[in-house]
Amino acid sequence: MKLLIVSLMSAFLIAFGELHPVQADDTTEKPPNVSFGVAGSFNAFSAWERKKGDQYTGFHLSPGYGGGFIYEKMYNNLLGIYSGIWFNRLSLNIRMKQPLDPLAYNFPLNLLPMKLTVHGLSVSFPLSLIVSLNTSNFSFNILGGIKYTHIVESLGRPDNTALSYKKNIDILPYLNQPQFGFTLGINLKFRIATFIDLFLGCMGNLYVTSLIKGRNDTALLYDISAVSGVMFRTNIFPMMDKL
Repeated sequence: MKLLIVSLMSAFLIAFGELHPVQADDTTEKPPNVSFGVAGSFNAFSAWERKKGDQYTGFHLSPGYGGGFIYEKMYNNLLGIYSGIWFNRLSLNIRMKQPLDPLAYNFPLNLLPMKLTVHGLSVSFPLSLIVSLNTSNFSFNILGGIKYTHIVESLGRPDNTALSYKKNIDILPYLNQPQFGFTLGINLKFRIATFIDLFLGCMGNLYVTSLIKGRNDTALLYDISAVSGVMFRTNIFPMMDKL
């Protein structure tokens, strides 16, 4: 949480630190360099078992979706920053299997894998650098940076006859709710009006915080997203330009 606060404060200090009054020019108008927008995403979630443990765990791609509010500031025609807040509906398909042990009390039942479908909610805060290549009505953006995600709800539904009496299991206490990771992607922007852009793109996120607590394996959450939305550019900054 401390890292989240420091990251957000740094983003806003960078974003607004360079805002300063400028002299009015009769012939040149300062172009808009700040954008606010709304967007939605379709996601595919899974986890990478970077370090294997005693129990076999398999993860399969599962669908999800999200939406949020976006903030962008361009410092020049090439570089800028991207941030915002995203609300995500995530899912995971997990397949767990005990190692072969003929002496186990539940042998041979322990040979049967247990399948678990997990649904959850999370909130994300990205902070990325934008590298932009522009024409008059089109912009190609490369984004790369860091991302903080906090899992706020996670319910598992077991696909197992022995556990069929349990409809949903709260597995949030078994997860590392704060997730820190890296993000990389591209956006294609199309100017449709003086201060309005439509965009679409794709993003990939890989988290470096282990997903599951208290195990000797390490599973890292990742997702791939298709994103689209609308950006509203504004030239009200710096405020003194309007005086």
